Amino acid sequence: MTKHKPTLTIILILFCKMLSAQLCTGSLGDPIVEINFGSGSNRGAALDNGITAFTYVATGELDEGEYTIANSTTGLKGNAWHTTTDHTGDENGYMMVINSAVLTSEGVFYTKSVSGLCPNTTYEFSAWLINVMNPTAGTDEYHPDVTFRVSDTAGNILGFYNTGDINQTTSGEWVQYGFFFTLENESEVIITILNSAPSAHPGNDIALDDITFKPCGPTITTYIEGDSNTTLAVCENEPTNITLETELSEGYDDPQFQWQTSNDSGASWVDINSENNNTFIFTDSSTPGTYLFRVAIANGTNINSSNCRITSDEFEITVTEKPEPLVGDTDQSFCSTEQATLSDIEVNASAVWYDSISKDNVLDDSTNLANNTTYYATQLNNGCESDEVLAVHVTIYSPTLEINNVDAYICDNLNDDTEVIDLTFYEPEIVSCPNCMFSYFSTIIDAENDSNSILIPTEYSWETTTNNLYVRIDSPDNCYQIATLNLIPESTPIIPINDSIGICESDNYATIDAGSGFDSYLWSTGETTQTINITEENIGTNWVSVTQNHNNFSCTSTKNFEVLFSNEATISEIEIEDWTETNNSITIYLENSSLGDYEYSLDGINYQDENSFHGLSAGEYHVQVRDKNGCGITQETVYLLNPPKFFTPNNDGINDTWHIEHVEQYPEITTTIFNRYGKLLTVLNSKTSWDGFFKGNPLPTSDYWFVVTKNNKTVYKGHFTLKR
Repeated sequence: MTKHKPTLTIILILFCKMLSAQLCTGSLGDPIVEINFGSGSNRGAALDNGITAFTYVATGELDEGEYTIANSTTGLKGNAWHTTTDHTGDENGYMMVINSAVLTSEGVFYTKSVSGLCPNTTYEFSAWLINVMNPTAGTDEYHPDVTFRVSDTAGNILGFYNTGDINQTTSGEWVQYGFFFTLENESEVIITILNSAPSAHPGNDIALDDITFKPCGPTITTYIEGDSNTTLAVCENEPTNITLETELSEGYDDPQFQWQTSNDSGASWVDINSENNNTFIFTDSSTPGTYLFRVAIANGTNINSSNCRITSDEFEITVTEKPEPLVGDTDQSFCSTEQATLSDIEVNASAVWYDSISKDNVLDDSTNLANNTTYYATQLNNGCESDEVLAVHVTIYSPTLEINNVDAYICDNLNDDTEVIDLTFYEPEIVSCPNCMFSYFSTIIDAENDSNSILIPTEYSWETTTNNLYVRIDSPDNCYQIATLNLIPESTPIIPINDSIGICESDNYATIDAGSGFDSYLWSTGETTQTINITEENIGTNWVSVTQNHNNFSCTSTKNFEVLFSNEATISEIEIEDWTETNNSITIYLENSSLGDYEYSLDGINYQDENSFHGLSAGEYHVQVRDKNGCGITQETVYLLNPPKFFTPNNDGINDTWHIEHVEQYPEITTTIFNRYGKLLTVLNSKTSWDGFFKGNPLPTSDYWFVVTKNNKTVYKGHFTLKR
C-alpha cells in the first residue's frame, strides 16, 4: 500500500564530495526510490537479505542489534522509548525501528542499489529520522548519529552527509535529513544509511521512515495565462484557448520539456506527443471532467529517461457540464403591491436574466418587474449557463378590492380574559369576495410574508395579550390586501343563580334574583324583572337571559336551573357499627317522604353529601340532616359503644367498677360476666356496673369474659382484665 507523506525542510548540500549539506532547493522529480515500509495492523515482514546489518524480531521487545517493522513503538522497549507512529501520523503506517548496537560488520541501517541514472544529473537522497529515547528514562549519554552515503558499484564513496547528534526531545520529533549531489559519469549507485555512533549503551536508538531518492534540478515556476494560480474552470463546449506556462531558473544549459497528463488523480503520468515547449495550450472543452497536466524537464537527452526528469506542480483544468434548460411557467403574474423583482419569478434553479433572447444585457436580480414585459433566463450552475433560453412573460395587476378594517367586539363569557372565537365570522364585514382566500396572522410582517398563519381560525384561542389580528385576502387576480381585525373584549353578565332551587313544603313560594346592574332580563315565565317569585307551578326546568349593553354592542348570558319541591328530612333508620375504638360507622336512611336535596353532619359544622360516616371513635354523636334549599334540619343523637379493656377496683375513685359507657341509653341491653372457666359471676342491666366481687368476696387479678345481649340476642362477646 503506497503512503503519501508531507515533506519537512532541513537542508544539506554536497556535490560528489561532502560540502555544506541541504535538501534540494529547486524542483524535484518523481521518486526513483520510495521506501515507506508499507502499512498494516500487525508488525510487518523482515527486510530482504542484504538490506540491513541488524537482526529482525517479529514479536516482543527489541534487544541490542535488533530491529522490527511496526506501526508504533508501543511494547518495543517499555517506558524507555517514546510512543510514536510513523512520521505521517498514520496509525497503520509502518516504520523501521532499531535498537542500535556495536556490530561486527558496518552498522548499516538500510542500503539499496539504484540504476538507470543519468550523468551530469543532480539527485536528492533523504529520510525521516527520530530519536525514540524518552528523557524520562534517565539515559542521555549517547545519541544517534546517522550517515547518508552514495557509492559507486565498486564501493568508492561518491558523496556522504552526516547528521551529527540527533538529540532526545521531550515529545519525540520526526525530522527529515538528507543531501543532494551531482553524478559525473555514473548510471548506477549504492545508497546507504548507516549508524555513525555504534554503541551497546542505551541512548542511540532510532526509527527510520520514508527513504526517497529523487532527481533535483532548477526551480520550475508555473502560470495559467500569466497568473500564478494553477487551477481553472471552463464551461462545456465553451471556446477555449488556455495557455499553461512554465519558467525555469538557471541550471540547465540545454533544458528540454515534455508535457504530461494524468487520468488517475496524479498517481501516474503519460507523455503528450509533440508537446515539448515550455507552454501548453488547452483547447478541448467538449467533455466535462477534471484534467491534470504538468511539465517534465531535463537537461539535453536526459529528457528521455524518467529517472532524470524534474517535474512542475500540477495544473488542474475543470470542464464543467452545462446545466439543463431552466424550467418555469412562461406566463407569470404579480400584484403591484408586491413590488416584485426578477428574483420573485418562480423557476426551478439559479438563473441569469436578460432583457432579450440574444442575451445582450444581463439584468440584476433586484430589477423591478414591469407590466406586459418578457424576460429571458438561462440556468446558472457552477458558473456555467444552459444553452436554451426560457422566456417568461410578466403581467402586473393592481388591487381592485375595497376592504374594511373591522372592530370585532367579543363577549368574554366567563370574564376570564380568554375566549374561543370563530374569526371567519367577520369575513363578510371585511370584504364581499366569495372566491378570495382569507388567512389570519398575529403580526403584519407574517401577513406580508404569508407565514405563520393561524391554523384553525374557526377556533382561535384569544387572550387579552392580543388586541389586533391581521387578515390577508388573496384575490383571484394574484393580488393580496391586508385588513386589521381589532379585537375588543367586553364583559358578559354572570348570573348568580344555583343549578337547582327548592321550594319548601312549608312555604308558598321562593324568590329568585338574577343579579343587579344589567340592562334587561327575560325569564322562561315571560317576566322581565330582576327578581321573580316561583311556586309549585314552576317545578321543573327554567331559564333566565340577562343582557348588558356596551355602546352599540351587547353581551347576553343565559342560565338554566331546576326548580325542586323540598321539605325537612325524616330519618327512617340510623344504622351503626360499633364495639371498636376507632373504626366504627354511622349510616343514615331517610323516609321516602323526604323530597329535598340533603347533606349530612355529625357536628353541625362540617356537612357532606354522603349519608355514611366511617372511622369513628366510640362515643356520643349528634346526627344532622340539612336540606340544601334551606327547608330545615333534622337531628338525632346516637351512641357508639365500646367496652373498657380493664378496671382497677382499689377504691381510688378511678376505674373502680367495670361499665360500658353510654350503655344506659339502651335499656334493652344486658351484660353477663363469667370467669375464665365459664362460671357466671354477675348480670348487669343498662344502668348497673360490676365492682369485682362475687358473693361478697373480691375476685383476683385475671381476665374475665362477657356477653352483651339486646332484646335477648347476642350482639357482642369479649373479655377484659381485672387488676388489683
